[in-house]
Amino acid sequence: MQVDGGPHAELVITGPGQVGPALAYRTRCRTTLGALTQIFVEAESRVVIAAPYLQVGHGLSAGPMEVALKASLDRGVNVDVVSTGRSLATIDAATVRKRTLGVLRFFRPLANLQDEERLGSHAKFCLADGAVAYVGSANLTGPGLSEHVELGLLVRGDIARQIWNFWEYCVTIGLFVHVRDNKVA
Repeated sequence: MQVDGGPHAELVITGPGQVGPALAYRTRCRTTLGALTQIFVEAESRVVIAAPYLQVGHGLSAGPMEVALKASLDRGVNVDVVSTGRSLATIDAATVRKRTLGVLRFFRPLANLQDEERLGSHAKFCLADGAVAYVGSANLTGPGLSEHVELGLLVRGDIARQIWNFWEYCVTIGLFVHVRDNKVA
């Protein structure tokens, strides 16, 4: 909601199973899956999505998020995925990259690159073009997108730009490292 010209923010939730959509409707919230796919759909040039846990068959490797990822890449949107080495291995990069105009890149937290047992980042966010951002508790797993109770915010404007700047600075100072096949690019 927009208040006195201030930043635009919407509550985003995941609710357990069948209760989730009704809970979102009843509380006038967005669903996590809906907000994330909308960010991919609205993106014009670049998306960054981060979560420490990705899961085969969910999130970016199946379902609506995989479709949104591929559609964005097909439109020429560049996508950066930020996660641990184990989680990035759940994405079939060769298949996703096939015949796309956009570039798919992977990033790992430096601490995770140095020691696979360390997460290095517990942040969950999704950004598009510095104009819109989701920040919340949901991982890109089946439970995170459809079974757990998760909360987040979808923001636009100055706050989204601030999160974008945070991401770019973290890359600049080496907190997140671009990797190819889970090795430093």
